[in-house]
Amino acid sequence: MKSTAAQTSPPQVKSLVLVDDSEDLRLLLRMAMERDGEFRVVGEAANGEAGLAAALQCHPDVLLLDIAMPVMDGLQALPLIRKACPETVVVMLSAFGPKYGLQHQARLLGAHGYILKGARMEQVLVELREILDDLDS
Repeated sequence: MKSTAAQTSPPQVKSLVLVDDSEDLRLLLRMAMERDGEFRVVGEAANGEAGLAAALQCHPDVLLLDIAMPVMDGLQALPLIRKACPETVVVMLSAFGPKYGLQHQARLLGAHGYILKGARMEQVLVELREILDDLDS
C-alpha cells in the first residue's frame, strides 16, 4: 500500500518531444501538454529524420510520433528511435484508424501506444496518461 505522502505528491514532470509535420498541431499539442505542468516539451520535429535527431539530443521520457510525414515517416523512424533511446516511451499519434492495420504494425515496431488524431486535446492527454499508467503498473 502506498503512503499518504506518495499519494498526494505531484507527479514528476515528464520531458516530451513532438514529431508531426503540422506546425499547428504541434502548437496545440504543446499547449495542451504543458497546461497542467505534467509534461514539458523539450523538442519538436516536422519529420521522422528530424524526430530521431531530436530524440538523440533530448532523450525525452515520452515522444509523440505521427505516421504520415515527409522525408521519413513515423513507421520508418520508430525502430530507429527505439534503438537510439530505448528508455523513451514512443506513442504514435495518427489519423489512420484501425481499418488500416497501422496500430498493430506500430506495436510490432516498438510503439508503446497509439492515439488517434481528431480527438479533443484533453482526450489525447487522457489517453497518453492511460498509456503511461499502464506501463508503470
